[in-house]
Amino acid sequence: MRYKLSIRVTVFLIMFTILVITLFQAYWLRKNYREEKRLFSVRAGMLFRETVFRLEAAKLKMDSNINIRVHEREGLISISNVLQERLQDSAPAMRPARAMVVAFDDARRPGRDSFNVGFQVTRRRAREERVFNFLAGVDSLRDTITVKELSGRYRQALLREGINVPFSILATPLDTSARAGQPPFPGAFPDNLEDYMVTVGFTRPVSYQVRFENNTWYLLRRISQPIMVSVLLLGVTVVSFLSLYRNLRQQRKLAQLKNDFISNMTHELKTPIATVTVAIEALRSFDALEDPQRTNEYLDISANEMQRLGLLVDKVLKLSMFENREIALNKERFDLRALARSVMVSMKLQFEKQHATTTLKATGSNFMVTADKLHMTSVLYNLLDNALKYSNKDPDILIHIIDHKQYLELRVTDNGIGIAKEYAQRVFEKFFRVPSGNRHNIKGYGLGLSYVSHIVQRHMGRIEVESEPGKGSTFSVKLPFAETPAFAAAAAAGT
Repeated sequence: MRYKLSIRVTVFLIMFTILVITLFQAYWLRKNYREEKRLFSVRAGMLFRETVFRLEAAKLKMDSNINIRVHEREGLISISNVLQERLQDSAPAMRPARAMVVAFDDARRPGRDSFNVGFQVTRRRAREERVFNFLAGVDSLRDTITVKELSGRYRQALLREGINVPFSILATPLDTSARAGQPPFPGAFPDNLEDYMVTVGFTRPVSYQVRFENNTWYLLRRISQPIMVSVLLLGVTVVSFLSLYRNLRQQRKLAQLKNDFISNMTHELKTPIATVTVAIEALRSFDALEDPQRTNEYLDISANEMQRLGLLVDKVLKLSMFENREIALNKERFDLRALARSVMVSMKLQFEKQHATTTLKATGSNFMVTADKLHMTSVLYNLLDNALKYSNKDPDILIHIIDHKQYLELRVTDNGIGIAKEYAQRVFEKFFRVPSGNRHNIKGYGLGLSYVSHIVQRHMGRIEVESEPGKGSTFSVKLPFAETPAFAAAAAAGT
């Protein structure tokens, strides 16, 4: 119960940590996105104003100082630095587009009447009107700034700054925009309207407005590196936590298997100990020593049980040593068919006790194999013992040795209870037993087939199982005559 609670707490902490990291990364990326959006607004607005003013400057090239000398009684009109004053003003739309300095000099200078630019003024009362008309004529030059030309220049300016975003420009008379009470592009200015609007003109001002169709992808590209770092960090974190969770689940399964193993192993160890104890008590209490026949019978029982106990302990030790790679294989060349006959003879009493029928069949002519004879004896013993244990009726066991020219196949077929498909491959795992509760009617401890699988793999062989619940199982061991790549291909193909 405590272990399950620990797993749940760990899972909760993992999910909470992933959530916090995700929220932090989202907040960080959102902050970067907003900052990049602000910088884009500043750069785009500045470039737009510069482009408009440069075009206007190119269209309104004129002398930097214009003097109008009127009649000596009317005084001097001076318009200084008209172009420079127009270009220096960067006030946004809906305000005066530029300042125009007009100075009236009443100092009379007789004898020096002149008209530098070809305008003759004869009456002082018409002076303001004439100046206004002159400026209006100059201002009419702004009509030559076309949207097409402005779009081309602005696109070039954006590309020089590495900005490639679709946009559109609209030129609107200022009074029209003012009457409308809103920009011609509804919703086109998410940050600041003044960043995207420039007004030029003196008597007939025009607002040039730019709208960016979709700058989302541009902004995402600008923060692509933070996005990749965030995704990588989050991915590594998730994979690490998933791996941790998987390991925890495996640890839990191993703990369950360990508990089952301890329970079954305890039962297996207690059985021979109890049998030997009873035999000794019988010898002591019932004067069995006076009866040599009964004494020998009890001693045989004790010897068999002790031998069984020794085999059990030896199997556990061998498997442990094997996993630590402390077992060295002593390979020799021997006849596998002869080995099978020898094992069947040694297990004769067990076969008779369970009324088992055993058959040895050999197909082919060459049954010589190079392997560790001792371990191969244990492999065959475990397969036959497994066939005896997992049978609900009189066992019928077939041992079939087949010569496939490139490898030998040892098949052990029984008529036992069979194995469900979902457990067929897991029977080779250490401590694994097909689920049957905590019953001990079958004397297994999840080590035999694991040992068999390890030994076969150490011999560069393959082991497979074919089984159907209620109809029995067939374990197939394929051993190469020589450890060559051709064997692996042939064994996989089953030829």
